[in-house]
Amino acid sequence: MKKKLKNLVLVTGGFDPIHTGHISYLNEAKQRSKTLVVGINSDKWLLDKKNYFFMPLVERKEIIENFEIVDKTITFDDSDGSAINAIEKCKDLAEKVIFANGGDRKKDNIPELKHFENDKNVEFIYGIGGNKKKNSSSNITENFILRFQNKSFQITPWGSYVTLNKGNGYKIKLLKINKGGKLSLQFHNRRSEQWIILNGEALIELEGKKYKLTKENHIKIPKKAVHRIENIGSEELIILESNFGSYIEEDDIVRLDDIYNRVI
Repeated sequence: MKKKLKNLVLVTGGFDPIHTGHISYLNEAKQRSKTLVVGINSDKWLLDKKNYFFMPLVERKEIIENFEIVDKTITFDDSDGSAINAIEKCKDLAEKVIFANGGDRKKDNIPELKHFENDKNVEFIYGIGGNKKKNSSSNITENFILRFQNKSFQITPWGSYVTLNKGNGYKIKLLKINKGGKLSLQFHNRRSEQWIILNGEALIELEGKKYKLTKENHIKIPKKAVHRIENIGSEELIILESNFGSYIEEDDIVRLDDIYNRVI
């Protein structure tokens, strides 16, 4: 059996996308131990937290692995919303685990503390990288989206769209639906979707049921589910659409009804 390290410092996060605040966080954490381990949250954790992810886990992991100060990266079971499993994994590697918390994480808002409060081999430290967030992954993503507002969109009968990011098994798009615009009643055989309303009012039809959504509301569209979206507001409807599946090209669409006569 490989001998355990004397100690290591663990940081965890989504890092989606990584920014200067994360760099400060990692650099300061590294000062607490010779060994820096970074636990990277799953794509599902990001979807549960902010309803989308900008970069998939495999890309976030590859970027962080290439930082010289990082000695090891781990993925972990974060289905309970915590980093408890990441700490447990690190306990197998070192006699003492220093769990470094940055930003606004305090003793009263982290679930890991209660779980390990009687464990002398786990130490909690706070304010790493500064007591305030130097940046926000969510704000960076929103600013990135805004930069596309005047870029070249693909024109459609109902409005327009642009692809923001695309990779193996996922694609993120920005949809702009004109006042009164209405997508076809459709389904996709090989992908699911998630819609987040960024501006305006939407009427969503999903499997025969109708839902009214406004800014920051979201809805998941399962693979093969019959759906449609309509702009019922007084202004342009803007939607962040995330596609996930084995095939994410635009021709994976079966139209059942369409006010623009595109049903084949």
